[in-house]
Amino acid sequence: MAEDDHRVIVSIADDNLDRIGDVVDALRTAGLRVQDVQDVIGTVTGWVHDGSLGSLKDVSGVVDVEFDRTYQLPPEEGPQ
Repeated sequence: MAEDDHRVIVSIADDNLDRIGDVVDALRTAGLRVQDVQDVIGTVTGWVHDGSLGSLKDVSGVVDVEFDRTYQLPPEEGPQ
């Protein structure tokens, strides 16, 4: 992945869940490299380049696009 690629979570509108395949196809066309589709809950995860981020929000049926942030706690210190 390039430095300007971001992992995102795309939320699909409830009234578009019956056509989620079409929405996913449109997301791919808009630049999303799809990693996973959770059709029951209406989310799609994947990677997108900075330049295509705004295009995802314009896809019909998309409610929200947010960055998928991961956090890692520092290792636990053992007894001393």
